[in-house]
Amino acid sequence: MVRPEDGGRASGHEKDRQLRGSSLLLGGQSFALIVNFATQILIVRYLSKTDYGVFAYALSLVVVGEAVAGFGLRRAVGRLTPIYEERGEIAKAAGTLAFAITGVISIGLAVALATIGLRGVITGSVAGESAAVVLAIMIALGPIQALAALLDGALAVFDRPKSIVLRQYLISPALRLSVVGLLVLADRGVVFLAWGYLAAGVIGIAVYAPTLAPILRQRGFLDHMRPWRNAAPIREILAFTTPLLTSDLASATLIASGPIVVGILASGQDVASLRAVYPVVLTMGYVLASFGIMFEPLAARLYARRDSEELGRVYWQTALWTTVLAFPILLLSTILAEPVATTLFGARYQSSGPILAVLALGYFVNTAVGPNGVLLGIFGEVRFLAITNLIVIGFNLVLTVILVAAYGAIGAAAATSVSYLALNVARQAGLGSRTPIRAVDPRYAVVWLVAAATGAAAFAIGVALSPSLLLGGALAGVCWAAVLASAWNRLDLLETFPEVARLIPVGRRSGQR
Repeated sequence: MVRPEDGGRASGHEKDRQLRGSSLLLGGQSFALIVNFATQILIVRYLSKTDYGVFAYALSLVVVGEAVAGFGLRRAVGRLTPIYEERGEIAKAAGTLAFAITGVISIGLAVALATIGLRGVITGSVAGESAAVVLAIMIALGPIQALAALLDGALAVFDRPKSIVLRQYLISPALRLSVVGLLVLADRGVVFLAWGYLAAGVIGIAVYAPTLAPILRQRGFLDHMRPWRNAAPIREILAFTTPLLTSDLASATLIASGPIVVGILASGQDVASLRAVYPVVLTMGYVLASFGIMFEPLAARLYARRDSEELGRVYWQTALWTTVLAFPILLLSTILAEPVATTLFGARYQSSGPILAVLALGYFVNTAVGPNGVLLGIFGEVRFLAITNLIVIGFNLVLTVILVAAYGAIGAAAATSVSYLALNVARQAGLGSRTPIRAVDPRYAVVWLVAAATGAAAFAIGVALSPSLLLGGALAGVCWAAVLASAWNRLDLLETFPEVARLIPVGRRSGQR
């Protein structure tokens, strides 16, 4: 337990450990990103555009199923478990984890069975019988991925980023790449791919048992997780998670509503054009998730200690790192949108270039502000979050239908980006008015101003000149260097990563604050 008089020093040490752990996760995600990109490219290039549209449509519904099955319980584990453990209430901490695991499995099973029963209705607008078969197989991935996210959250609480990296960013991507390799070598179809993805998800879950069990035993959780000794504060868990379910639903809606509405109002090929570029923009989401998964338990501990000043520094430092790391993805996705789409996915996907550029804007905004929704939840502003999320969900659905009916797939991309902007403006306003955390911290504002100015200039040049991959890449590099320079003294690189100090000459080290 940290003594109050040592809170500042301990918090600073934990902040550095959180960022290092987040960066380890980001390193693992970088490997996973490469493997997943290769997997996605193989799938898009191998399957016909119609078959890929079927697969992408099912995958979008899996995202919604995962959000419902999760029921916000991962957030309960991330917030409540470290608070109870910090107070020495091990029985409540263990009970929270046991209740969350049971809840995800139960709700996920119900969602999967309901979807299977209604698969003919749900996929009626997407071509072919294979759509219903693929959905019936893949919908089980929803609860599997929700359970995996919950267990990743538990490992983050126990400060085990290496275990998360091993399971989520090494084993799972390798399994999916193997499935796609077999798909191509055996010359099979989209149904084979669906079964392979499901098998990879099951194996990925099985990896948790030898990793998590010893940790639970060491920390005294296992004894309290037995049903007859379960002290789960169910009322408190549900009071926290039920409103926050809307956060997961909002995230799932913004990811999945576009492909689903396009599938209903347009065609499977239009779904393919939209969904093909998602792996590119979702890399920015991976950056935010890497830092967010370690941020949540640390923020909960700082909140329990009433150390709002340090909590604010940790939040804005996290947002700074996510901005700097996501910015080059934004640049490449806007300046070189069409070359990136055709180079990765082939000439059939030339129409995906403008879609990529529009989507990237919304995803960058969502990443650059950091884990603001998590922080609002930490402060208990769940009612505000729930109302905000429900309004944005309704706004997104209406806007998506209107824009898809008028403009097709690119309308769906525009609706997604506008919705992300609205969601994050509301959340930042909530931080500033309802918590001690500033909505905009002047110490870091210059970085976002430089990012906005250089990004707008690069985008305008890219549209006007349509540069080649080489020239566009060079332009993106110059813009990123400008943002990195503006952020350098604020990143606390040597404080966060003291091992880097050995690689930097003393003269350059002195410039760090």
